Amino acid sequence: MPSWLTILCTLLAIHLFALEALAERAKRLGEVTLYRAPLGLRLVLGAAIITMLYGAGSVALSEEFKQDWWVSVSLLGLAFFCTAQWPAELGVSKSGVYQKKWLGLHKRSFQWKEIASAALDPSENSVWVVTKSGTAIKHTMFHIDRDGFIAQMATYGKWLAPGRQL
Repeated sequence: MPSWLTILCTLLAIHLFALEALAERAKRLGEVTLYRAPLGLRLVLGAAIITMLYGAGSVALSEEFKQDWWVSVSLLGLAFFCTAQWPAELGVSKSGVYQKKWLGLHKRSFQWKEIASAALDPSENSVWVVTKSGTAIKHTMFHIDRDGFIAQMATYGKWLAPGRQL
């Protein structure tokens, strides 16, 4: 396959994931509204992680491992990279905001009284929620339901219009 076609397919996939994020709505679980990555992106990254871990294990258990050890290490590195690129799951409730990263291994939560402001950053196409201590949570273009997230930030917290600062 020509390299320009590979680049074109990659750019098209990124654009489709961003469009899917615009179309999908946040999921409500009890009092918490979940803003996560769109289903297509979760499926692609999940399948990639599982496939790379399986491939690394297969190479490690093969008879040719002494010569091909670098393939196993490369696949483990790529699985780690896919895990790092997985967009965080954001949750918003009446009590505060939380963020789960690394497939749920790292969680940060903040009460509304700890949050200084929330604002739209057009340069990154994201919404930043900043705490009084300076820690930030980011709703990227690869998270679903941007309008719902902004509405909840404006309802519960201090929303800054573009161009305004604290």
